[in-house]
Amino acid sequence: MNNTQISGWMVLLFLMAAILFAGAPFEAAAAPGKKKPAVSKNEGVVEGFRSARFGMTEKEVYKAIYKDFRVSKKNVERQVHPTEQTVNLGILLDNLLPKSGPARAYYVFGYKSRRLIQVNIIWGRPVVVKPDAERVVRLANQLREHFSAQVYRKEGLTVNQSLGEDTILVFRGTDKKGRMVLLLLANPQRPGFPANQDIVLKLSYIQQPENPDIFKIGKKEF
Repeated sequence: MNNTQISGWMVLLFLMAAILFAGAPFEAAAAPGKKKPAVSKNEGVVEGFRSARFGMTEKEVYKAIYKDFRVSKKNVERQVHPTEQTVNLGILLDNLLPKSGPARAYYVFGYKSRRLIQVNIIWGRPVVVKPDAERVVRLANQLREHFSAQVYRKEGLTVNQSLGEDTILVFRGTDKKGRMVLLLLANPQRPGFPANQDIVLKLSYIQQPENPDIFKIGKKEF
């Protein structure tokens, strides 16, 4: 194992420790003779991102983007996903949270509905060439604490789950309508490259995680 690989492993351990021990668990065991703490009534609701709401048209989302961030239509990057055939509107943002650094937000419109079905927000690589790993981890902790303070369905609720040697599912929760918030942190290491250059934090708000409106080949077509 070379020095780059060793450095990568050390940083990965740091990242996992920072997340795994930064917050309190959802439910603390009640002490003998004491009642269990009441569940917070701060219900988690996933409706979109800021003024952009699921079900909006492209025109409506352009207006929401301008309202929220003063980004005009000419500065919004519009792309069509090559396989899913969804439309994506991308914008570059800075410091969504204090000292959080540059981010990219992508507003995704369904293949059939052409309505807003998902919003993805990305920090780290490839938004910036040389990400600040500590800042990305700090942001992951802040967002996890924010979502953990809300009440989501118990089914599928996940906090700080390792998905492999370089990826952590920081938070996953669904609201009463089945809409999901998903927070993933990845820090892949490439042999021969400096450590932490590919760290990325992705926050997603998803309308229908079980049945996304994307292009699919029909069972009887092939």
